Amino acid sequence: MRDREPVVDVARRIVAARAVEVEHYAKLYPLLLAEMDEIMADWDRSTDSLPWSALQAGERQNDLAGVITRLIDCAMSPAPRDERVDAMIAAACRHGEYRRKQGVDVHSIFTEYDVVRSATWRQLKTLVGAPTCYDAIFVIDGLLSVATRGTVLGYHRQEMEANGLWSKHLLELKKTVRS
Repeated sequence: MRDREPVVDVARRIVAARAVEVEHYAKLYPLLLAEMDEIMADWDRSTDSLPWSALQAGERQNDLAGVITRLIDCAMSPAPRDERVDAMIAAACRHGEYRRKQGVDVHSIFTEYDVVRSATWRQLKTLVGAPTCYDAIFVIDGLLSVATRGTVLGYHRQEMEANGLWSKHLLELKKTVRS
């Protein structure tokens, strides 16, 4: 019978592995967060049509920048996984709930995330070269897909809760995060 590894040693090993995983993002992380205004300005330029154009200027973006900030944090922060994932998915769900209150159709959520995806990729390529930009966009793109799903889940929260499905789908979504 093998000796059991102490829990503290296992925890240290996990934390060290995460630190190594995000080490090459250490300089990129604050740079990308600093580009949030430009990413959202790009989003504004690309969504100058319905349904967003029907919303008041102060309401167009809603809290999308907060979702993207949490997404970048989830991808690149050394914070504990549960903390990063919970914050990102909670922000995405709130965004979806609010988009529904605004009367934005659910199909437009996919368009809005596609615009954010393109804007983020453009900014990322100006900040760092290959291979780091490709590693980063691969992770961010995957998280954008999760955030999109979280936004749609939040959009349909009332129906999900009414049918007893909210907790199940929320947990399932959290499990899909690779970061």
